[in-house]
Amino acid sequence: MQVRRFVKVIPFTLALGITSTLGAVAAPASQAAALHSSAMMQVTKMGTFEKLLSATSFKMSVGMKSYVVKTNAMTHVTLGSMKAKLSAIKKGDAVKVKGELEMGAIVATSVIAGM
Repeated sequence: MQVRRFVKVIPFTLALGITSTLGAVAAPASQAAALHSSAMMQVTKMGTFEKLLSATSFKMSVGMKSYVVKTNAMTHVTLGSMKAKLSAIKKGDAVKVKGELEMGAIVATSVIAGM
């Protein structure tokens, strides 16, 4: 009789979460990539350049909201129609940023200033 109870308890405990731990370990890479990409959201924001924070980041305002924009080696930065560095963009310049919104900051794939 105790064996029957034990057999009934195991599926119940598995349903409560033990399988989620095992499932996360055994998840295929394609599912993990899909989960990662769905967590980030593609955005395009047009606003005003406020301040250069570092060689790879700046602050911009869109309406009443401010965003920190982060760049990397893959980010395309242009001023007018010419390739430029972030340091060439001045306070008050109009900017258009495309990238992924990640925890309140935009990781930019492109920054276009002086449009």
